[in-house]
Amino acid sequence: MKKKESKLVIFLTILIVIFSTFIYFVFKPYEYKQEYFINEYKVEEKFNKQDKYYTFTITNGNEKYVYLIENKYSRKRELIQEIQIAKNEDEICILPKSNKIAFYPLCNSDNNIYAYNLSNIKDLDYKYNKIKNFNEEYKNIKLNKLNDISFLLYNYKGFYLINEKAKKDIKLFDKDIYTIQLIYQQDQYLLVPDYNQSYFFNKIYVINILNGKIKEIDFEYDISYESIFLGSYKNNVYLLDNKEEKEYKINIKKNEIEEIEFQTLEENKMVKKDFKKIKPFPTKNIFEYEIIDGKIYHVIDNNKIRISNLDVDKIVSTMKDTVYYLSNENLYMYNNQYGEILLISNFEWNFNNTNMIYLYK
Repeated sequence: MKKKESKLVIFLTILIVIFSTFIYFVFKPYEYKQEYFINEYKVEEKFNKQDKYYTFTITNGNEKYVYLIENKYSRKRELIQEIQIAKNEDEICILPKSNKIAFYPLCNSDNNIYAYNLSNIKDLDYKYNKIKNFNEEYKNIKLNKLNDISFLLYNYKGFYLINEKAKKDIKLFDKDIYTIQLIYQQDQYLLVPDYNQSYFFNKIYVINILNGKIKEIDFEYDISYESIFLGSYKNNVYLLDNKEEKEYKINIKKNEIEEIEFQTLEENKMVKKDFKKIKPFPTKNIFEYEIIDGKIYHVIDNNKIRISNLDVDKIVSTMKDTVYYLSNENLYMYNNQYGEILLISNFEWNFNNTNMIYLYK
């Protein structure tokens, strides 16, 4: 009897292994490229396995529309079933339709591609998502829409914390510091040296952008302001003191800092280097935005899609497919599902917008 039970267990184990192997290969993501036609439009569909995103290049003569969309892998191919078209004398807009992927319209005039919110055409089967109005004022800062974002806005002695639940003045310095050059954001944390000290510092403030709580990292080292934050790796932030030629590793969770041998990030691992060969860590965001001749564009494989008609001063931050940018005193966000949204207005930004705005969602 035991022998029969043993054989049954072995048989079931083999079946489970075979079934698991089958499932693995069936659902395993594969990079692929496929071309097909939807009426007069040629579609080139590609999947990037490493970064888990699709690109779709849709062409018709001189018309060319490019989409980059993060989406879970689908075994199905030819994901676009239909392309809705709307046009007038001057422009044409298209809206791909898919059961698997949420597309958005793009428009074309004289071979210039731009977002649907900039078009005069409004009769496509598409509506931007709405964001509730906030319409409040704090410290002469107009809060239009916050969209569940938490902000730290620099005010020369510290920061204003602003979100939908709280507004708070966080004081750090005894006197006005007009420009903070040495500052670093790691996810929801903002690292700020103690600028109460003149030439060197031995304290770093760590501010939680979500709730305004502050931790202090005190240390015996005298670190020069002629330093740079190199970047972060595995929850540690790396700081290089160019004046003293020293490197430090900061652990935010443990509230610790230590001096280390010179090293930098290469091919996703820390490697030892000579001091003169240390460089800021490479950063990667599959969504790329650029300011070109004062206008802001979403750039996909060198294809430029204008997303605003405003004159843009600087890009403040990008978080996946959302970009935050300043135009004069106004902070805007753009997202393909929301369009262009005015978030906050602060008259002070007309005169100083260097290291003034930090946000997290």
